[in-house]
Amino acid sequence: EDELTAATAESEGGAKSKTAAEVQGRLAEAQVDLDMRLARLEKLTERRPEMLSSVLLRQNPHSVKQWLRRVGLFKADPARAIHTYATAVKTVDPLQASHGKLSSLWIAFAAFYEKHGDVKNARAILAKAVAVEYKSVDELASVWLEWAELELRHKQYQAALALLKEATAPPPPAERSRKALEAGPVRNRLFRVTKLWSMLADLEESLGTFESAKHAYDQMFALKVITPQLVLNMAAFLEERGYFEQSFQAYERGVATFTFPWALEIWRVYLTKFVGRYKGAKLERTRDLFEQALSGCPADSAAEIYRQYALFELEHGLARQAMAVFERACSSVDPKHRFDLYRLYIDRAADSYGVTKTRAIYEKAIEVLPDENARLLCLEYAQLEAKLGEMDRARALFTHAAQMYDPKSEPRTWQEWQDFEVENGSEDSFREMLRIKRAVKAQYAAVGGAAMPEAAGKEGAQGAPTGEAQD
Repeated sequence: EDELTAATAESEGGAKSKTAAEVQGRLAEAQVDLDMRLARLEKLTERRPEMLSSVLLRQNPHSVKQWLRRVGLFKADPARAIHTYATAVKTVDPLQASHGKLSSLWIAFAAFYEKHGDVKNARAILAKAVAVEYKSVDELASVWLEWAELELRHKQYQAALALLKEATAPPPPAERSRKALEAGPVRNRLFRVTKLWSMLADLEESLGTFESAKHAYDQMFALKVITPQLVLNMAAFLEERGYFEQSFQAYERGVATFTFPWALEIWRVYLTKFVGRYKGAKLERTRDLFEQALSGCPADSAAEIYRQYALFELEHGLARQAMAVFERACSSVDPKHRFDLYRLYIDRAADSYGVTKTRAIYEKAIEVLPDENARLLCLEYAQLEAKLGEMDRARALFTHAAQMYDPKSEPRTWQEWQDFEVENGSEDSFREMLRIKRAVKAQYAAVGGAAMPEAAGKEGAQGAPTGEAQD
């Protein structure tokens, strides 16, 4: 019986040991499986951006933005980045490219090689890029510009110049008509891109000869691709080298090519340079230039030219002629510029003829200018008359100015009039001022301040001085 009990206990112990071993084995297998699953999950997580990119590119293989994002995933793997760039430029159709420009893909591809020191392959990529038939001529031009800048960055100046000459070479005259250019390849329209010509002109000025640089500008005029800024650049280039008359001819060609408002800046610089060069030595020619500039100038752009013209006459010509120019200007320019011109006109007339000669100008200005500006000139005119001892005229001007605005909204006029009466008036004139003030207040209150009364009433208000009173 004891032996039977021992055998049973031994059997039970062996079963328990076997069961524990099996459990341990299963746990080990489960741990291995879990580790494998976690490793797979981690790998999938790492590959998620790439897989998402693949899905998006399957939906739209012509998305430039998605291809550039995909390249960014392989920054640490240049070989895969190059492969992605190569696949991208082969896949994207120039006419179906979306979310960006195909040219930006080519440029980024070349920049990748350049960044890693492989300039030879960068040139090869750009050489292929300029042969692509892009959707627009601006894309093609951007590739040519990038290629030229690549050469400049690596000090291959003549190569850059040669590239720009090739890019701007016009097609045969028979292929330059608008219909032919629109129907032909994008390459045929490349010669009309101003950015290429601008860079070519800069390089010609720096690296070429005087003749080659001038020829580049002349070609721009002939092909009608020049801009006002390039006209100014050409004139400055000629002036710096001492060809002043040729510089003035460039300005002439510019103003003949462009109309206002684009011609305004050319005229502004042209007149300044011409007057600075010859001063009063070529008086009639200078006057002809000013008249030519004003003949086609719209009213809203003419104020500056008139101002230049009048100041030229004052410095180098005749004061009488300058006054005539000011008179024309004040009646011809846009109303928003008239106040400043009248102020300058008055100042210069006072310098040339004395303050008494400004009365007619003041009166004309007060008559034609808006109330806001006319009131300011009335106050100035009144102070002038007070200095000249013409107290009655000054008082009449204060009266006229005071009626233009509600005393509540514009107290300055009344304060100046009051100061004037305190210093120069009498008790009766002071009372008259207060009576007019009450009348003006009453009339503005009656109309709600929306209209200006024609007069302060019959209580003794007076108008602005007339020519008879001046006499």
